[in-house]
Amino acid sequence: MKKLFSIVVIASALTMSSCDKWLDVNDNPNNPNTKVPTVDLRLPSIIARFAEGYESGGTRAALISQQIAGTTANNWNLARWNITTAAVNWPYQPWYIYTANNIPDLIEKGEETGAYHYIGAGKIIWAWGFTAFSDLYGMLPYEEAFVGGNMTPKYDQGDLVYEKCLVILDEAIAELQKTQNPSAPLLAKGDYLYDGDPQKWIKLAYGIKARLLNHLSKTDRYDAQAILDLLDKAPKTALESALYQYQDRAESNSLVTESLQFQNNTSNRLTTVYINYILNNYTGAPTGGANMEDPRADLLIPRFLPSNVRTPGVDMNEIPDAGFGSTISLYAGLRPVAGVSTGSTYVDAGAKGLLLTSAEMHFIKAEVLFNQNNKTAALAAYKDGIKDHMEILEVPSASITQFLASTSVVQDANALTLSQIMIQKYIALSYSPEVFNDVRRLEYCSDATGKYNEATGIYKGLKRPKAVFTLALPTDDVWPRRFAVASYGINYNLQSIIASDADAISATYTTKRIWWDVKK
Repeated sequence: MKKLFSIVVIASALTMSSCDKWLDVNDNPNNPNTKVPTVDLRLPSIIARFAEGYESGGTRAALISQQIAGTTANNWNLARWNITTAAVNWPYQPWYIYTANNIPDLIEKGEETGAYHYIGAGKIIWAWGFTAFSDLYGMLPYEEAFVGGNMTPKYDQGDLVYEKCLVILDEAIAELQKTQNPSAPLLAKGDYLYDGDPQKWIKLAYGIKARLLNHLSKTDRYDAQAILDLLDKAPKTALESALYQYQDRAESNSLVTESLQFQNNTSNRLTTVYINYILNNYTGAPTGGANMEDPRADLLIPRFLPSNVRTPGVDMNEIPDAGFGSTISLYAGLRPVAGVSTGSTYVDAGAKGLLLTSAEMHFIKAEVLFNQNNKTAALAAYKDGIKDHMEILEVPSASITQFLASTSVVQDANALTLSQIMIQKYIALSYSPEVFNDVRRLEYCSDATGKYNEATGIYKGLKRPKAVFTLALPTDDVWPRRFAVASYGINYNLQSIIASDADAISATYTTKRIWWDVKK
């Protein structure tokens, strides 16, 4: 695999216009090659592998953002903020080798056949993946990725990736608005995300753009009105959300469940912070005489079986450097197991990947409007975000209505806080890379000095772990800011990495802010 990676991935960054024909030799029509598969055969794998890489990044982001605590070596390292290259390798591999590497051929084939909707879908995934992973890693090969023969591509910073990919998203929208060639395969033939609806792909593109522009909230490039304009064209309902249904497969006379969180969360456990947010047990939580438990609680928080007792959360301020030890038995597992644990709906065998949802769009809108002091409209968007997430999780409509009318949800616009908005978004984006983006962007629960301050901080209770990796985070005003560089680059392309950022080999590199995470 290392040899394959050095050939395919470390030669990575892309020119969307064409693929260099550095192996331009005569093709044997009787042998398969990268040019043979049609667009409808390529797109399913591209979507599936993108979901794998994206959700793998989300699991790691959830460990750093204290939604879950890890019990295996790599995951425990992430939970204590020792962000090792080994712990963050995997999202990089399915993105470069299995996904992005195939998109140029999809686009080329689409251009040959007039399959414009496939081109549009491919460009969306291209832009989506590169921006998402640039947010996590800070820098990565882009402009020289997949340029034939280049074994040591330069690493590009995220601002360049954003600049290029925002243009590509506009190109994707234009392609999806075209009428396909009559002989081109219908998008429905290869589209496992939206069943061939180009209008939903267009909404997705606008939603990704809104998400990206909202990341810039601490920069001089932030444009609140542009975000609101994009949200008008983005997913507004649960049915327009990008929900990927994993396809299980038969293997050795048994069924292998492909649900990514089912695979990823065998050893992780929920934290106290995450459970407290769901149960409205945090400083400044909405409360009153008509409180009601969140109907998502039993979907998201496991219970032990057969006792039916709800699991406690892992208090990251108590677990020592050595990890859980025998105390692991105190916490119910996230994977549902008959007679053992009810598990979490996100980790069920048939779970979907929530890649971009209308709930997220509503919470972005609530944040923007709140910061414009339009609290009445912000309150409506906040409630819409809760509602849509519950609909995605298939909470009964009567329970949704009852909860939204309860005092466990803010009812007075003047009482609404940014913390309440973002904590509900934190719940709705469980195991998403966006949680890490948000906690960084809003400075965890710290004040202007960078130190934990529950009175003014946004993410109440999200503290530095007791077992915090002090080599990287030596003082209490330092917080995680990025993933480490994946070891593939360290092993095969170190000089390019150092040329882009000499700090990349430092123990404190993961506390270095990425380009939009500026300190005010």
